[in-house]
Amino acid sequence: MEDQLVLATWGLVVATLLLFAAGVIPAIAQFREWRERKNSLASALLPQLHGTRTQTADVRDTLLSLKADAPMEEIAHLYYSVERICERIEGIQGHVALSIDQRLELYVLNSHLNLLGLQLSLIGNEDEEIRNMALEDASIEERLRISVIAAEASLLCMDRVDHLFVEVKRKYGGRTFTEEMMARVQDDSDSAEKRLVDARRKMRTGADPK
Repeated sequence: MEDQLVLATWGLVVATLLLFAAGVIPAIAQFREWRERKNSLASALLPQLHGTRTQTADVRDTLLSLKADAPMEEIAHLYYSVERICERIEGIQGHVALSIDQRLELYVLNSHLNLLGLQLSLIGNEDEEIRNMALEDASIEERLRISVIAAEASLLCMDRVDHLFVEVKRKYGGRTFTEEMMARVQDDSDSAEKRLVDARRKMRTGADPK
């Protein structure tokens, strides 16, 4: 009787362990899939965001140097640059795996960029009547000032988006994708400079530069 009780008890333990394993294994697989999906999202979006940041910084720098009498062609060029940036951000917004915070920041970013595009479209509008009406509300100088602020606000928002990819910061020791990329570019440049010094010295002495 005691042997049967022991067997029954062990049978219950084994059955419980099997049930636990049956629940844990799918959970582990789901967690792994979720982590891989996050990593895939980061690898797909962060390079695009970096390219967008570079283009937006170029727009901001150009705006900072613009005067009120800047040629319309230059304003139009900036507007079309911002339009392409907006299209890229809208494409990024379409990813289903974005967290709510990432999606929120991307909508904020799109708002800054749309404001920037609006100001540039009003300043450089080919329709003289529309342009004059727009400039009655605010001068070219004021609209350029608003445009620069919107461009800088877009860059600040991109910083926040970058920092929301926590797994990337963990991978790169607390640095964002852009910070890690710039650090590597600088490291490569420094290393290349040192190697060239050695190569030139070897060439002067007639040694194999390799």
